[in-house]
Amino acid sequence: MRDTRYIVAEQAQRILNGGTPTADNEATIEELVLYVDQCFGKLIKQNYFENKIEGDAVINGSFIYSFVEDVKTDAVRDKYYVNLSSTYVNLPNNVGIFSVSPTKDEFNTYVPINVQNIPLAYGLDVAQLEGRKGYYIEATRLYLYNIKTTDCPEKLLVKLVGGIQDNLDPNVDMPLDMQAELVNLVVQTYREEVLNRKDITNDNIK
Repeated sequence: MRDTRYIVAEQAQRILNGGTPTADNEATIEELVLYVDQCFGKLIKQNYFENKIEGDAVINGSFIYSFVEDVKTDAVRDKYYVNLSSTYVNLPNNVGIFSVSPTKDEFNTYVPINVQNIPLAYGLDVAQLEGRKGYYIEATRLYLYNIKTTDCPEKLLVKLVGGIQDNLDPNVDMPLDMQAELVNLVVQTYREEVLNRKDITNDNIK
């Protein structure tokens, strides 16, 4: 099965180029795939806030992508972490990271924590998360909190909202009912970007 990002990009390319793509067309598949990723994120965020307004802030399971990540050691900081394999949609309260858990116990999820609050609670019972394990994000690293060497797993299951870039399993599709809307948004976004480029070019010529 083909990665649907490329299917959506090819459909958008045909619309933008007025028919069958050729090597001379301005809009390339590689460029449009980036727009597909960005526009998919916009649609996910839009869907989330629309549901929240209606009183249902549940993430659509079609937007959740799973990754098994190796746990590594930051020797300088004496901490465990995993590298995130993909970007994800930035939602309030870091909901874009849907869950972090052991690979074979996925409902035993780690607790997301606000690292800014830890110094305030340092040494108190509340900072121990009642014995649960936690995590916080720094750039593309997910650092583990309140975890000991004796109970640190070798791998973790990380579920991301809209995490479709890089090492996406090609058998994982974008939701079918969103693909037509996604094609239209990619075309619209690309045309606006091209128009802005031409305006900047014309201003420089003047």
